[in-house]
Amino acid sequence: MKNSIRFPRFLWLAVIPFLDSAAIAEPQDTSLGSKLVGKWTQEMIGARTGGAIINITAVDASTGRITGKYIPPSGPAGGKEFEVTGWVSSAPPQEKADNVITVSFTVSLSTYGSISSETGYLKDNKIFAMWHNVRPNTAYDWAHIVTGEDVWTKAP
Repeated sequence: MKNSIRFPRFLWLAVIPFLDSAAIAEPQDTSLGSKLVGKWTQEMIGARTGGAIINITAVDASTGRITGKYIPPSGPAGGKEFEVTGWVSSAPPQEKADNVITVSFTVSLSTYGSISSETGYLKDNKIFAMWHNVRPNTAYDWAHIVTGEDVWTKAP
């Protein structure tokens, strides 16, 4: 006889009304990993140095968790690798709606004591994101959080 867990019938009757398609977690699309794994370069139009690099090394197909390395282009942290963690998610396309893959990632830049997070979407083999950088030391109390936008392009 196999070992199995059996739930009393009254428990199932209490749970069934709450089980609908929105309440049941769907596994992540396994192709998301192939779309994201690799080196991504931050587009820096007009900058004296190249952009940062994010090397996404893994995407967990069941949870959507992203892991990898972030490499700043210059300054005291230039060329050093920092751990990146993040998330990817998606939903089936809806009729008459634009469909994208949602992406976020965060890095702790210990050289500066700052934390940078980006949240955006993948479309046309580019990541379009808003970034927020929180800095521990600034000249003014209102300058601890800065924000902007980035475009990341995947290396061929």
